[in-house]
Amino acid sequence: MENILRPVLESYPKFFIQKQKSPSYVQMYSKSNNDIGIVYVKNKQTSSNPTSIPQQKNNQVIDELDLTGSPLKLDLSLHTILDDTLISDEPQLWTKEEATHYPLNIEKAREVANFYNNNLTQVSKEESLPMWILTNPSEEGHPLLLMVHSDSLHFARGIVTYQGAFSLEDVEFSKFIEEYALQEKISADLINITLDCKFLLAGISYGSHSTDELLNAPHSGLTELRCEWSGKSLQIPYISCKVHFEQEVIIGHLASPCNAIWKSVSALHSMNQLLVDMTAAGHSSVNLETATISNIIPGTKRPDNTKRLNNLLNETEMYAYTAEFPPGGCTCIGEDTTSLKQCMAAMQARGSSNDFTYRLWDVLRDCATAEELITLLIQALKFISSGKIRPFIDANNKTYLSKLVLKLSRGHSQASKVLKNLRTSPPQALSLVAQVGVEKTMWEYTRVMSLLEHSYYIAGIWTSESRSHESIEQINQTIQDMTMGGDFTLNPFDTLSHGEHSIRLDCESFCVEESSELTVDDFASLKKHGLAPEKKDNNEVPLIADEIDISPWKNLLMKFAQVHACLEHLYRAETCLRADIAGLKPIASRLLEHYVSEKSPVRSIGQLMSDPLQRISMPVANNLVQDHLKKNAFWYRAEMSKKEMNAGVKRDCKVVYVFSQQPVFPPPVWQNLEPSVEDAAEVTTVGEDLKYHVTKYTFLSNEVVSKINLKCTS
Repeated sequence: MENILRPVLESYPKFFIQKQKSPSYVQMYSKSNNDIGIVYVKNKQTSSNPTSIPQQKNNQVIDELDLTGSPLKLDLSLHTILDDTLISDEPQLWTKEEATHYPLNIEKAREVANFYNNNLTQVSKEESLPMWILTNPSEEGHPLLLMVHSDSLHFARGIVTYQGAFSLEDVEFSKFIEEYALQEKISADLINITLDCKFLLAGISYGSHSTDELLNAPHSGLTELRCEWSGKSLQIPYISCKVHFEQEVIIGHLASPCNAIWKSVSALHSMNQLLVDMTAAGHSSVNLETATISNIIPGTKRPDNTKRLNNLLNETEMYAYTAEFPPGGCTCIGEDTTSLKQCMAAMQARGSSNDFTYRLWDVLRDCATAEELITLLIQALKFISSGKIRPFIDANNKTYLSKLVLKLSRGHSQASKVLKNLRTSPPQALSLVAQVGVEKTMWEYTRVMSLLEHSYYIAGIWTSESRSHESIEQINQTIQDMTMGGDFTLNPFDTLSHGEHSIRLDCESFCVEESSELTVDDFASLKKHGLAPEKKDNNEVPLIADEIDISPWKNLLMKFAQVHACLEHLYRAETCLRADIAGLKPIASRLLEHYVSEKSPVRSIGQLMSDPLQRISMPVANNLVQDHLKKNAFWYRAEMSKKEMNAGVKRDCKVVYVFSQQPVFPPPVWQNLEPSVEDAAEVTTVGEDLKYHVTKYTFLSNEVVSKINLKCTS
């Protein structure tokens, strides 16, 4: 406990008093997330029915709320306290944790404030900590918050009060300006007015719910617009206002089409960790039957991968001699693809490529365990070695597994020996499969981002080329210069095999035609792994690399996580903003510069798996969102202060009005506004009938040294 708060805690031990970041209802008025001292009553209720919580009486201190809860959805009225297990699917301004914040009656709140204020008389401004006290609005004047932030030279205090509920048409903002001018004894011209508002476009914020709750939540995130302007009206100036696009996404949410790639990323994370463990302690140290490959979210069904593999093999046998494969083997992007939605829907429905090893990866990545993965891999290779199918392999696919598949499909005298050795070498089997997954994931992200003309930048991310450090705008200009404004198709993998951290391992051939081409060391190595006989056979065993270097994968997997965060944001932005590709390009540039950088908030796949909520805030062009700005905002906020501190009354005075469709405060506070809140609760979305709750925050600061009783501040 901070020393400055310790005397208050010792004198009022029944109240919850601590230093913390500002709760949502304080941020609404302070417009900051700084550290504060917070005071409220923490409620405890042993009943599992939250609706049975009794009304709090004056001076009554209730212990911490015991949220045992029920998984059933509860009534979301103003008189309901949310169960801890509930994920609300309606927008609200307060967080789940704040449902346990109960108010003090006004007399006790003033007593605490005055006690704390007296302790600040010898404290410097830098050492002073603002204290906010949650109060009962059923008291006279409807107080909601008291604030004290004094120091040795200033007496600073504030109060938030409830003003009623009105439609915007009934709000005469000019009267608020007149009241402030009269109070401070200045002309309206000397008032500085800043306004902002927030539009909820789609979804809600789930805050700090558990990972499983987030991945199963009704909405996959939150998309908002934040507007700022100056003036004397709540009417938004569409052209001159500053617009910020703010969004939360839940990585791996069950409803996200981006999971078509995220499944690969999360499986690669598991496989890479297994390979690292096997390298460090030997493959016998890992139990293949319990080693997880694909994590299944509670409530989802485990796919029948054996059936899926058989379907793939049967389909390959049927189309092997008749199918016409599109250039590059891409099945998710065509000439008519104009949106991320089209691309991701196609990828979910039929994958991204006709390449056999890529399609095989789509099955193997969903395996529950490493044992299942290796078993299905051997099953697939055994079928291929029968010579019944001629799998299609994309020309750009340089993985060892693709070479092995091609060789086995043409018949091989010692195929059984190859399969046996793979069965007895789990690290080799896993690395063969993981290499395909890494290649395919790189290829998919590059293809998808090519819709936004960022494929060149993305390719630079994988290869760590110097070009990846250029700004996206510079790279786009380079491409435009190269193409003279015409169409330009860039194969981002032309240089991948030459990059410093390339994972495209070169191998001229897996079939050695002459034994004399092998050095003594090469032959000894192959014999050690059982991949070369004593005598040369014209139909030689396919040579599989002794080991695949996985060291570059760590950095690649981090890049996958960073690019995927961009993709989730872009997909949601396209859907919620109803933006076209042209409108998404500048958003994509800012996202890439934010996430794919040294200062990126994303450092690993595991981080996103344990903390899937990612937030972004960025400026956007007004013309991209102008249609949204013509709707009613979720809340408006107006702040008034003096342009000249020495004008009028010699004190610092700030007034903040908040107009919100939903209560700013959690139910334990807001329910005490009965019965006046009943009319305000009749919120409808029909034009002029939409009512806003109006709350007012008044902050005053005097340069005095004498003690002033807080009762005089209102």
